[in-house]
Amino acid sequence: MKIKYFFQFIVFCFLGCNHTPQKQNRQAESLNQNPEIRYARGFRINYFKEYTQLIVLNPWDSTKVLDTYILVNRYKSLPKILPEGIVVRTPVERVAFASSVHAGMWNRLNKTQLTVGVCEPKYFGIQVIKDGLKNGKIADLGMATSINVEKLIAAAPEILVVSPFENTKRTEFGKVNLVVVNDASYMEESPLGRAEWIKFEAAFTNETALAGKIFSKIEKNYNDLCLKVSTTQARPTVFTEKKYGDIWYIAGGKSFIGRFLNDAGADYLWKDLNQSGSMPFSFEKVYAKAITADYWLFNYNDARGDITYLSLKNEYELYTNFKAFSQKHIFAINTGKTPFYESGPMEPDRVLADLVHIFHPELLPGYKPEYYFNLEKDNQN
Repeated sequence: MKIKYFFQFIVFCFLGCNHTPQKQNRQAESLNQNPEIRYARGFRINYFKEYTQLIVLNPWDSTKVLDTYILVNRYKSLPKILPEGIVVRTPVERVAFASSVHAGMWNRLNKTQLTVGVCEPKYFGIQVIKDGLKNGKIADLGMATSINVEKLIAAAPEILVVSPFENTKRTEFGKVNLVVVNDASYMEESPLGRAEWIKFEAAFTNETALAGKIFSKIEKNYNDLCLKVSTTQARPTVFTEKKYGDIWYIAGGKSFIGRFLNDAGADYLWKDLNQSGSMPFSFEKVYAKAITADYWLFNYNDARGDITYLSLKNEYELYTNFKAFSQKHIFAINTGKTPFYESGPMEPDRVLADLVHIFHPELLPGYKPEYYFNLEKDNQN
């Protein structure tokens, strides 16, 4: 997929707000550290008698804290003594999203009707949001990298949910009366860890119990699939993405893509690339390693039509030399037609099922894929 689409669900800014919390002078009562965060490594939830503390760890240095949010019931008086952090009155009643990924979480919590603004509307497929944009109830805030502050002020959200970038600071929200919530779920290394951030988002809507039920179902489905895969000996080889210009970006073995492929019973050729992000490679290096791979997977974005084997050949003739091409074992997600970035992070069980269906179809007889399709099948749609 094009790198700008790869980062579509990785938007973009982080900042504090104009709330000035008081420092806590005494030990808070009734602390109950949440024992239910099982997979996510990027946040913590602590429950106190008068507030909930949400801690977001720095994704690039987990020994440091990126942000702390102090959630206080909006229908009760603000406690006189609070710990350091950004105060948010909950349940939140007005929210804006810089990314469709986070809107997808709120959709699962049945809270998208609270949306008052979004960035880059073309990437939002949720009907409530599409209708709101059409009738003017939801503001188009422009690009996530350069949000229209005037429209943001007019929309008046209480929180703006974003994904943080390393060493990126935004100052244009300094006088805006809102809280910028940093959701770093995209930095999780496991698909279940990423999905578990629904518990983080649910804390702002007072839907903790619902989030727990949703995640438990996802977790069970995912782990049941892993158990099925464990019964097979075969592990077909696979590589991902394709080149853009002279560069081919390869996901590390610790990335959530690498974890997906491993859990689906595939042998990812770059499983030993010891990082969670992507690295640039030349076509020649990828070609040499992946020429005999059994499968080839990638994402692309084209709302007008689907990539076919013929169009892939016309794009770059040497692609035809890959074994996966000649055997018609190329599977792709057209994110222009399928809301993968919006719903995929909250459906890791469905994504995994698609991958198991590709690599081990005998384990899921009669299964109909949700996201990944063979290019030949795409051509028939």
